[in-house]
Amino acid sequence: MGLVIQFGEHSFQPDSGQLRRGKEELHLTPRAAALLRVLVENPGAPVSKQQLFERVWSGTVVTDDALTSCILELRKALGDNPKQPRYIETRHRLGYRFVAEIRSAAAGEAGREPPSIAVLPFSDISHEHDQDYYCDGLAVELIGRLSQVAGLRVVSRTASFQFRSAGADVRSVGSHLGARYLLEGSIRKSSELLHVAVQLVDVESGYHAWSRQFERTPEDVFAIQSEIIEDLSRVLMGIELSAAEKQRLQPLETGTAAYEYYLRGLQSLRGMTEPGLRQSASLFEQAAGLDPAYGPAYAGQAMVFGTLYEWFGADPHILARATEAGQRAVLLAPQLAEARVARGFASDLSRDYARAVEEFTAAVRINPYLFEAWYYYGRASFAAGDTAQAAELFRQAADVRREDFQSLILRAQALRMLGRQAEAIDSDREGIRRAERALALNPEDSRALSLGAHALFYDGQVPRAREWMSRAELHHADDLCALINTALLHALVGEKESALEQLAVAFSRGWGKRDWIERDPDYDLLRDDPRFQEMLSRLR
Repeated sequence: MGLVIQFGEHSFQPDSGQLRRGKEELHLTPRAAALLRVLVENPGAPVSKQQLFERVWSGTVVTDDALTSCILELRKALGDNPKQPRYIETRHRLGYRFVAEIRSAAAGEAGREPPSIAVLPFSDISHEHDQDYYCDGLAVELIGRLSQVAGLRVVSRTASFQFRSAGADVRSVGSHLGARYLLEGSIRKSSELLHVAVQLVDVESGYHAWSRQFERTPEDVFAIQSEIIEDLSRVLMGIELSAAEKQRLQPLETGTAAYEYYLRGLQSLRGMTEPGLRQSASLFEQAAGLDPAYGPAYAGQAMVFGTLYEWFGADPHILARATEAGQRAVLLAPQLAEARVARGFASDLSRDYARAVEEFTAAVRINPYLFEAWYYYGRASFAAGDTAQAAELFRQAADVRREDFQSLILRAQALRMLGRQAEAIDSDREGIRRAERALALNPEDSRALSLGAHALFYDGQVPRAREWMSRAELHHADDLCALINTALLHALVGEKESALEQLAVAFSRGWGKRDWIERDPDYDLLRDDPRFQEMLSRLR
């Protein structure tokens, strides 16, 4: 069985190049079919002419006329209009972009929901029970790789890692996560031996759909990851990965010691607290110290330092370190989407928006299924004043990670600013629904409570918005994100003094992204107050 990509009334099989409208087959030349495959593999992301020449005409010298001819052939077959495109959009200087929403299924299963999988935290069965960081890290790495498999929906780590206890009812877990399959695993590791056992559970039947055990050396951990991804692609999607796809999904390798420091750094990111971030930075630095050529370690540093700068002090030395690490990550691993996101994030914080756009565009081209690429690109666009683009990018982020509420609520804000009220209401309501699901897993989720309260307010549910705000204030008085969002809600409901008091606390702790604040309409009720103006004047 091959993969079927569906969009509008069309279905397309990338392996065979067969395009249909309903039951009618639409004949394409091999070049046009290959071109369409590249475009649908990168939904929503601009694909440059150079990339298309490399993928479709590899080893052949052709002119722009060949590409234009193929685009015309595809538009004619699809009934597309270049002036009002439903499928293929021309992006000036950026190439072409596939703009239609796509759905995926195995051949013979057209119309079904794409397969969905949640990777649960692996169990540590080592004798000393001291490998929890390795168990978590390997699961996180698999989530990242699986997220790049076209047509497969992967639940985020944030959601799936809520389920750590063994023996939980698989139907209940699958229902909470909205996943048809659960990947469970266990690890026993020593200095000489790495034993990994994994099993894929079908939530509907409760039975194992696939399982495998590996008994290798720790140096083989990257090969183990690749083999798991290949097996799962075959089982879930009914496809054999091509050589190019295997190469794209292959994790960057390093020595075992450096990799263990890197995995420890990933584990320390849980919770996004200042101590955890600083510990993570130290661990990523130690990984880079052992392997100065390991790009992911520098990407991790850039994201950590950028987050520390944005939320904990606005220290320009920390921003300089984020910028330096991001540059190093891209230099070492230019085809690593996470490296591009890291440099883009640092550039956004530095207000180098042109560089940020360049890096985020590269990130979504390399991996159009990376949530962070779309989400941070949206944030940068909003801060730069491109509200329409921010709304579209937040939509893309929400489509990539279907349990994420943040991108939808931020999208609703951008839509309101654009006067698109009906769309904003729909986005807020879907954001509320997703926030409710997050709170069902973790009733004290500070971001779900504080951002969700905003969506509730704009949806007219003011008493419920106040209740969520009170819960955020009760449980997360020291959480700057919750503090900012609850302060703004105080302003929206007319409690100006409480809003100014909380903002003063947040700004004094180093928070304050001035470009964002200057464009965020939730601050409008405070702008004329001299106390707010004085606070704003102190921000960088």
